[in-house]
Amino acid sequence: MAIEKAFTIAVPNEPYVNDFSDGITQAATYNGERYIKFQYNATTGFIAGVIGNGDTEELMVANEGPLMEGYLPAIIDADADPLHAAMITEWYTSGEKANYSEDLGTTDAEGEAETWEHQWSDEQILTQIWKLDTIKYVNNAIVDPEFMTHGTTAEQFTDSITNQIASCTTELARADVYTDDETTAITAHKTMLEGLSTKYDGVSFWKIPFPTQPNFK
Repeated sequence: MAIEKAFTIAVPNEPYVNDFSDGITQAATYNGERYIKFQYNATTGFIAGVIGNGDTEELMVANEGPLMEGYLPAIIDADADPLHAAMITEWYTSGEKANYSEDLGTTDAEGEAETWEHQWSDEQILTQIWKLDTIKYVNNAIVDPEFMTHGTTAEQFTDSITNQIASCTTELARADVYTDDETTAITAHKTMLEGLSTKYDGVSFWKIPFPTQPNFK
């Protein structure tokens, strides 16, 4: 019979920023067998998944599967450490959590306030906070996974803006291809892109709202 064990998940002050100083938490419940045998890479320590589980250690051994080559086994008691058991197995629920919303302190073309919102999962929030595939077992202890940063880097974002500005410049040089209205739209889009760093100074790049790019011919 699976156990239900309540535990608490620390939530960052805001998504993608490794800062937990506000002490935000989310209640969660582990739902699974108490004893979990997992395998980890003997060289890197990376945990590769569950190979056995049971309500008792005897049942865990009875349900045990084979080890992959180059891997070693270890055991976790979910009753004693439900957080790491949940990270390894993902046998948990974290319940409803209000979305994160932030006023960017800017306005759009219509003068409306611009906001950025991040939708937190109402079922399993750990995957939005941690890169669970990076959890390790080193020196007989579980090492927390890496923090979940945004999937795009600042360099990639900057390169994208630079490329879009260059594309606008190229299209504007083809004056005979576009109508006056289309040229005006492309010019406005280019101007907007060129002013992003000023308008959104101090705003994390992933929060910047983007209007639809004009159609290029």
